[in-house]
Amino acid sequence: MTQPAAAGGTERVNVAFTQAVEPVARRLQTRLRMPNLMDVARIAVAFAVRQDLPLGRPSDFGPASNANYNVGSLDPGRDLRGLVLALHPDLTDDPYRVIETLMNVGTLELDRQVNAGTVVSLQDLLVTS
Repeated sequence: MTQPAAAGGTERVNVAFTQAVEPVARRLQTRLRMPNLMDVARIAVAFAVRQDLPLGRPSDFGPASNANYNVGSLDPGRDLRGLVLALHPDLTDDPYRVIETLMNVGTLELDRQVNAGTVVSLQDLLVTS
């Protein structure tokens, strides 16, 4: 399902973890003591932006899982959307499609860094290097 976009296109109204990423997100939820998967999704988007991960979808992105969120719940103030558009003003893709990509690739990268011991707690995400 989509809704009208500001530039005349359409925007998604739902985003999801992929089937491969959902169990990774659940593991992060437990390891980093986050209340729910929506919090994992938000942190993963911010982490992906901070790590300057690519906005494009990898070729092996995969199908959506049942961990599916309405963008009005995930991004009630449209702040994530605004951040993506502010950082990438020439973006032609649906910002919520990009957010969905970032939440998935950000989850995978965050999990990699947790497993490597680079990130042990959410506090580690606040420390600048």
